[in-house]
Amino acid sequence: MLAGMMDKLKGMGEGLRDEAKRTMNRNFMDACTAGCAIIANADGIVTPDEKRKMMGFMQTSDVLSLYETANVIKAFEAHCAKYDFDAQIGEAEALKVVSGIKNKPAEARLLVRACCVIAAADGNFDQDERAAVTRMCQELGLDPAEFLPATKTP
Repeated sequence: MLAGMMDKLKGMGEGLRDEAKRTMNRNFMDACTAGCAIIANADGIVTPDEKRKMMGFMQTSDVLSLYETANVIKAFEAHCAKYDFDAQIGEAEALKVVSGIKNKPAEARLLVRACCVIAAADGNFDQDERAAVTRMCQELGLDPAEFLPATKTP
């Protein structure tokens, strides 16, 4: 009986730990979905490849895999809905959310790297996407040159 109670308490403790991780990293999840929305909307077309790359990142991230896929999709779609209303408002709101991790440089760098991967998902890391990454870097106090591949000049 005591062993059963100890197992139950251990299980409850693990559940609390996961819940605490989710709570502490909610800002990162929100920032990631906002950053992904910025990139996905940069060229005006949200492609299925961009959505799949975002979900792949969310599912493999140690921090973000704690979240239900439905919650990640819901957050991403909420950011995209603001773009549907007005692109400038959508980006301004998304950048405000991204800036929420400005004081966490490791998370900020991870977010920008993930956004770069998503930007390249369609095989074309275009000027609009590069500009979006640059704006995110500026918002986060990061150097865009750390993330953006050099462009070839003719």
